[in-house]
Amino acid sequence: MMKLKQIWLSGLLLSSLCGLPNNCLASNVIHLTHFFGAKGEFGLECMDCHKPYWNENGYFQLTLDSERCSQCHSPDGIFDGMNDPEIGAWNPENWPDNNGESKIFDEDGNLRPGKERWCLGCHDGGTSSVHGVPAPNVAGQYATEDWENPQTVVESDLQGAQYLLDNNLETGAANIWGSGLVFDLGQTKLISHIRFYISTTDSTSFWEAYGSDDLETWNRILLGREIIFTGPSWEAGTTQGWNERRLDKFMEARYIKMVKRSPWPLPSNSIREFQYKSDIQYGYLVNGHKFSCDNCHDTSAVHVDGVAQTYKADLNNYSAGYRLADVEVGSQIVPAMEIPRTGCNDANNAGTGNDFALCFSCHDRYKLLGDASGSGDFYQDPLQTGYRNENHVDDNGHVTNEHLRHLSGRGYCGNSKDWDSDWDSVPDSPQSCTACHNVHGSPNPVMTRHGELASTPGTLDKVPMFNFQYLDSQGNVDPELKDITESSGGALQFYAPGAGNPSKNAICNMCHNDSIQYNRIQPYKFNYPFP
Repeated sequence: MMKLKQIWLSGLLLSSLCGLPNNCLASNVIHLTHFFGAKGEFGLECMDCHKPYWNENGYFQLTLDSERCSQCHSPDGIFDGMNDPEIGAWNPENWPDNNGESKIFDEDGNLRPGKERWCLGCHDGGTSSVHGVPAPNVAGQYATEDWENPQTVVESDLQGAQYLLDNNLETGAANIWGSGLVFDLGQTKLISHIRFYISTTDSTSFWEAYGSDDLETWNRILLGREIIFTGPSWEAGTTQGWNERRLDKFMEARYIKMVKRSPWPLPSNSIREFQYKSDIQYGYLVNGHKFSCDNCHDTSAVHVDGVAQTYKADLNNYSAGYRLADVEVGSQIVPAMEIPRTGCNDANNAGTGNDFALCFSCHDRYKLLGDASGSGDFYQDPLQTGYRNENHVDDNGHVTNEHLRHLSGRGYCGNSKDWDSDWDSVPDSPQSCTACHNVHGSPNPVMTRHGELASTPGTLDKVPMFNFQYLDSQGNVDPELKDITESSGGALQFYAPGAGNPSKNAICNMCHNDSIQYNRIQPYKFNYPFP
């Protein structure tokens, strides 16, 4: 009954609501789309978008209310989903034309040229929310600020802690027996890096870092790579001068708490200054796939269903849940991905099956999964993927392809359920491409998952996942290194002793410890596995 009422309102009364008569068809398209359009059951009513008023002639009219519309079409965030000339939903230039034809999508449902960023008007760090479900931040984070000093020390048991903020590299904390430092940044900010200035290399210290907006709820923002008391920490003091570290969790905070875990005191005045900054850029248009969203997503599929993270393994609805378009493989039309993976997933099936059809619509499967043991087009010697470990060789002494090794799974027929594909902490599928990679971009190299999109909406509860980072030419972890040709390998995050599992890394069960390092010979040049 409600739908009939809405259709009647949008049709019979349209002439009094839409202004000039030749705009009525365009207005009708907008009404029908928002009432129960192809993109989802919006369930909207007139007053969700309009404000009623009596005009000067005494007629009752409705006017669009930008504040109500902005609840879905977010004006904040990186991309203005309301007023941007190209992607702003409030901009009349983006409304249907007088014939009711969309200026955003063409007749095939694809985004028109110049509208490729349309989806990011909602899917950024703004406040877009439909049916109480926030739009996931696909655009990522953009922040570029220089180093700053906190405004003050809130509390500390380090004598002279106030001298850590005076911009004087000759004075510092006089007594380093204590362990706690809490800094006030003055306002809530997005934090990406912290650093101490240290005057000596004679002694190192191990630290934990936390962020808070209220001095009550603290979230750990730096895990670190070093081990102390069986847990990860940040080791500062290995070099004289500024010792800095990129954080493992990027969140807005007003307060930073540093907790010294090393069991020995540091030399007096060995720590001279403390600073922080926001300097991180990642996301779909930075280090994600960058091409138009409709290359992978079906724009005609139901988009807004009021359910956060629609895909559930027990429903077997991966393509529908993520609105993925089917893929043409030869003469077949197949689902974009088979997740959860079923059947036999050994090495041969991993290479020749259609479990990853969407990925292989661009990536070269032979280069990505081939090795010296492969036959036909799968014979690739040397390897054409950087994911290899010089310590892993086959019976003939050839370095193995780690992509193939992981996608082949383990257990009978490679079908062990090791990956938690729907992020509910219960493994439900053999490994797949999207177990490790977030194609929308990640703070870490080669789009390796960091947890932002997999986390419970509105939280960072799964960050930083396995926290993959490159090793530099000397074999040291370098969070800032992005060029694979300058890397000598990679390393995963240490959480605790023992094999990796979803309770620690929020992704999968591992054959190895959650902290593992692999090495490759430098320099290594190969063809990137695109056609």
